[in-house]
Amino acid sequence: MTDKDKKKKDPAAVKDIDTSKIIYLGLDFGTSHCALATSSGLKLSVASAVGWPKDFIAYNVVKKQIVIGDECSKFRPSLDIVYPLERGVIKYRKNESDEETADDREAIAAVELLKYMIGLVEKKNNQKIFAVVGAPAMSGIEDKQAILNASAGLIDSILVVSEPFLVAYNLGLFGFSTIVDLGAGTLDICRMSGTIPGELDQRTSYVAGDEIDKVFFEALKKKVPGIHLTLNLARKIKEEHAFVGEGPDKIDVEFFVKGQLATVNVADELRDACSIVIPEICDSVRELIVSFDPEFMPQLLKSIVLTGGGSRIRGLEKLVEAELSDLGSAKAIIADDPFFQGALGGLQVAEEIPLAEWNQ
Repeated sequence: MTDKDKKKKDPAAVKDIDTSKIIYLGLDFGTSHCALATSSGLKLSVASAVGWPKDFIAYNVVKKQIVIGDECSKFRPSLDIVYPLERGVIKYRKNESDEETADDREAIAAVELLKYMIGLVEKKNNQKIFAVVGAPAMSGIEDKQAILNASAGLIDSILVVSEPFLVAYNLGLFGFSTIVDLGAGTLDICRMSGTIPGELDQRTSYVAGDEIDKVFFEALKKKVPGIHLTLNLARKIKEEHAFVGEGPDKIDVEFFVKGQLATVNVADELRDACSIVIPEICDSVRELIVSFDPEFMPQLLKSIVLTGGGSRIRGLEKLVEAELSDLGSAKAIIADDPFFQGALGGLQVAEEIPLAEWNQ
């Protein structure tokens, strides 16, 4: 390190910062839910949804100009709802001077969601917020810039980091392991090998939870003509009953079919829909393992960690092990508290970064 570099990383302004006036924050911006963890002890999850009342009657129902998070589900018929994180990437409004219209609500929804979450932090007086935000493994410059733009004026200093890396960091898996983060919008896979992972160590696929919902929805519509079904309802059924491999022969769910209540067995359709992620997971894991130093391949294979909301699919870890068994003895486990691993990892990274680095 040159003397010039040392000066950059040790400015007087940083020395003078009172650490008691900093709130460190880990944030996982997810397609379905956003998870937040702070150094002040806050830990929460908010649905990634922003809604506007459809008309003056709707406004009288919700009593708010904007509805954010889980309340969107409660007032769904009264709202025009925007989900601002498509495939795990923030959509944002590039020209903040533009007047708000119905067409650009999707672009400002991410900022409104972030404002809401930062408001829950309850910072005091002149406290600053230093945040580490998780992004899909293969996010590009534009994706990360969208996060920076949305956070402008809300967060004092921000670092955007690969989501599966944050999961590994929180779990203390700095050595050899393979992180599989199955969310709603993206499937992110990261090879940890004792160093900060680079582009060659990571993979992102968009065959994830949302795609499962769509496949399940279409399969039921085809199986039962006239079924009264929404994508949201299909998602709720999946979240309650999702499985792959061996499982129940019958999962009976009541629907209205052509205006009459009927019981439908959804087991086969649900299994088939959930199974679409298996090739995506196993092909990427296989590629990351076989392209690595052969002496360390067995360690990567024996430490496959499944996290994210999709890790709750019953039987997923067993099927992943079976599909990779030709490489050797595979071991897959489900991380505890999968919804918060990324946020907690972000918080840990934020707290461990030297103040001088935040100044950069």
